[in-house]
Amino acid sequence: GHFAGFIGQYQFDNSSQGVQPTFRLDQGLPAYKLPPSIDPAFSNGNTVDYWNGQDATRAPEAMSWTLNVQRQLTNNMVMEVGYNASAGIHLQSGILNLNQVPTAAFNSLVSQFGGTQALNILRADINSATAKTAGFLPPYPSFATQAQRTVAQSLRPFPQYSTVVTGAQNGDKSGHSSYHALLIKASRRYSKSLTGQWSYSFSKLLTDSDTYFANSATAAMDQYNRGLEKSIGQYDRTHNFKLSTIYSLPFGKGQRWMTKGLMSQVVGGWRLAGIQVYNSGAPLALTRNNPLPIFNGITRPQVDGYDNWRAPTISGGKFDPAVDRYLKPASEFPVQPAAGFGNATRYNGKTRGFWGQSENISLSKTFQIREIVKLDFRAEAFNLFNRVVFANPSLNLNAINFGQIISQANEARTMQMALKVYW
Repeated sequence: GHFAGFIGQYQFDNSSQGVQPTFRLDQGLPAYKLPPSIDPAFSNGNTVDYWNGQDATRAPEAMSWTLNVQRQLTNNMVMEVGYNASAGIHLQSGILNLNQVPTAAFNSLVSQFGGTQALNILRADINSATAKTAGFLPPYPSFATQAQRTVAQSLRPFPQYSTVVTGAQNGDKSGHSSYHALLIKASRRYSKSLTGQWSYSFSKLLTDSDTYFANSATAAMDQYNRGLEKSIGQYDRTHNFKLSTIYSLPFGKGQRWMTKGLMSQVVGGWRLAGIQVYNSGAPLALTRNNPLPIFNGITRPQVDGYDNWRAPTISGGKFDPAVDRYLKPASEFPVQPAAGFGNATRYNGKTRGFWGQSENISLSKTFQIREIVKLDFRAEAFNLFNRVVFANPSLNLNAINFGQIISQANEARTMQMALKVYW
């Protein structure tokens, strides 16, 4: 995808509205320049792709290691305890931001002129009196005539380009991750009508690259301190319970009770299955409306720690979104710097959304009509207890509804029945 300057796309315009020919075939095409184009002014003022050399073509790498101990508890029951871990390097990401105004230059302006005036200078046109008074001049002669000609644009490493794209076409491979988990699992093979697999994991995910889709990833808050992007991962779930159970009711042929007669046909052969999933809520990430004019990524807020973000419930009991706040008011967080980065990590692992809770159940039976014909009936219910799992609250400190929950994360209970014919 990085073909800028290496392909030719030509258009020959007719200035006479077709009265005169655009060109004559016997005279050849009008003059045009063959690629590659190595003119240093090529694509000035535009967004350009950056080829990351070997990083663009190398595959991401993952190192994994496991240690598992199994013990048979009964003839049909096995317990397993395991440690699973993996570390990823050269992951596809989108945090590189090569054309951000250097943080040192930004801090120097803030130190010299103060925060508010420094921001005004950065936003000023390079030809303005504000820029000239502060000692700024165009970095090259034609800069003063291009569309984007602010002081901030002039301070970019590549002031001739509006943006230098690194994540597109899988070019940014700067991501890292680490995952560690303790897994406890019990499995019961089919015996006396019961089979199942039940597991619990206790895990931690650290990463600066939550998504494989680099085009949807956000650039680093500060290109010159990308270590600030390493935090608890967006998909980290500390505790995770998964229970899968199938129980054949003990009635009918081959079972314990009602093995013969009409009742064995009516109540026999039914299977009850359930899937239950319970996991920790997602870590929360605060944002604020403070776009610094240095073309950096999302500017995170200033915090005084990661504890005590929750607000007390009015009743002191069960959370009620109609009257309770999930997070304390924005006024109880530190005063936010007008010109500077906050210290908050991307996600706070100590303050999370609500636990995920899901119970799904099915009741099924197979009716053998003839040797080659049978019916399979199934009734299912999803979110059996019709639980309400609230979505995350508004997380923008500048939002009117900051800290309040206004939506539901899961769907209401649904039920369905199905009949399948085999022949």
